[in-house]
Amino acid sequence: MSDNDNNSDEPSSKRRRSCNELDPSKIHNADEGKVLNTKKHTTPQRKNVPKFRLKTAGDNASLCTVAEQRVPLMLTDIQHLMLHSLLGNLNLSESPRWYVLDKCNKISQTTCLILEGVSIQHWLNQQHNLQFVKNTFDDFIEILTPSVYNGSLAQELVLVPLSEVEKESIIQKYGSINLALEARKDLMVMMKAVFPIRDDVTETVGPHGEDQFPRTQLILSAWQLIEESYPLPLKGKLKDTYADYVMTKDNYQPVTAKSPMFGLDCEMCMTCAGSELTRISVVNEKLETVYESLVKPYNDIVDYLTRYSGITESMLCNVTKRLQDVQKDLRELLPPDAILVGQSLNADLHALKMMHPYVIDTSLIFNFTGERTRKPKLKALARELLNENIQSGKNGHCSVEDSITTVKLVQLKLSKTMEYGDAVHTNRQQYKENLIKMAKKPQVATSIFNHMIEQKKSSLIIGCDDITGDYHTYLTEAKKSFNSQLKRGKPKKVKLNTVDEAEEVISTLCDAVRENNLVMAHLRLNITNENESDQMQKINRWIGTTWNSLEDAALCVIVFGGTTSDNGVGMIKVKNNSNIYKKC
Repeated sequence: MSDNDNNSDEPSSKRRRSCNELDPSKIHNADEGKVLNTKKHTTPQRKNVPKFRLKTAGDNASLCTVAEQRVPLMLTDIQHLMLHSLLGNLNLSESPRWYVLDKCNKISQTTCLILEGVSIQHWLNQQHNLQFVKNTFDDFIEILTPSVYNGSLAQELVLVPLSEVEKESIIQKYGSINLALEARKDLMVMMKAVFPIRDDVTETVGPHGEDQFPRTQLILSAWQLIEESYPLPLKGKLKDTYADYVMTKDNYQPVTAKSPMFGLDCEMCMTCAGSELTRISVVNEKLETVYESLVKPYNDIVDYLTRYSGITESMLCNVTKRLQDVQKDLRELLPPDAILVGQSLNADLHALKMMHPYVIDTSLIFNFTGERTRKPKLKALARELLNENIQSGKNGHCSVEDSITTVKLVQLKLSKTMEYGDAVHTNRQQYKENLIKMAKKPQVATSIFNHMIEQKKSSLIIGCDDITGDYHTYLTEAKKSFNSQLKRGKPKKVKLNTVDEAEEVISTLCDAVRENNLVMAHLRLNITNENESDQMQKINRWIGTTWNSLEDAALCVIVFGGTTSDNGVGMIKVKNNSNIYKKC
């Protein structure tokens, strides 16, 4: 993939909307006493300079978007950006979902400063004490904090989780690191951020029955659910939009390779209030119908859409079951680790006004064109892959038939490979072959440090003794896993530096940026009402000192890690020495 490939998805034209939190086009410079217009800066742009900008998903998370409409990013997204900046396009199989990083191979160094215990609320309350931050950075995004689900900032940013298949087959299975991330990363960790998932069940490594690979690898990740407009119990815009939605269970169990699948399909008619549910069918893995019902909408039907729905006026004449009855039935029917299978299942869940964490969408796991945005129809999938002709009658679709078809399709794929029926995967064959040529025995390990070592990149992690222990395990594992390759040449080091005070963390970071490809500094802060103003002034100074220590073309990532009650904030910028610098 060339650098220009990252330009295929244009950023949203609505990015720079006005909002209460921040107006990036007019930021006040406290030292000069004037308003700077960052959008009309006339400094000539240099060629071959790396640039960072947001795509639509990034714009949706931007603090320039009003809180009620904002959809936060996840720390996984920040991790993807860091890997991209460090390893280049080698790490990509498709363009990033929320940003564009032009000329990423020109990035000189990556620095990440993590400030745990600082939230978006602190940002909103203390902007007058963060003048350097406001004047320097252009992009401010809301980040879902791991504190909400008892997660670890260190783990989320450092750990690069893989599927449960053997390490030596990861590249064969996925083609790249970020495909493995897609398959397993936020399936459980991030799902816990938005759904009530218990910790009392853990998946055991072992055979997957008749499946050739774990069915969990086909489940949409949390960010995919957001991207595909699945209903989710998130804050902001989605909370208001789905205020009258219910979850399929009050509590869920972690999904495993042995979790049961249920095919689900709904038919809808058009009422005076919009599209509403009129029929639902659920089948199990034995292709048995376990639930089937017609549903009477509360609003008057203006179009039965019989050609598609198969529903007629006479069919609903004596029906008494309502949407709330169906919701109650499904909550009782589905087990807490059920996997719902369907074609564009987001539409069905919206019709049901229900939310569910574990979904396999046949319109996404199969692809004929090699472009994810061009989704195949269920009828075409059945014809090409099952050699079956469905939806052929003149009386509309049959929800039972469609449910059975989706389960058959998923079972077929599970009997083959992840690549089966998916041109997006199979078109990466050349990519895989090229990647394999780079190493006789490709190693894919368990943390970002492994990948740094493999690419002969140097890393330094800095923190006080209350934080560096969180990183020690990942560093140790990275070094151990690389022992077998030491004879190939002396690798650059991955170091962990523990210091005594916060000021020393910042000074050590500044001294290290020119000697290491990746520098991560992590501080855990305890901000109270009494010390909030002083702490934010310190943070403003720390960020200013960090920024001014960076060399040209360095990527700077600042993460406010959030608290147990409030999300965090991410700030990203590539330093360009043609920029105007301000004193902090």
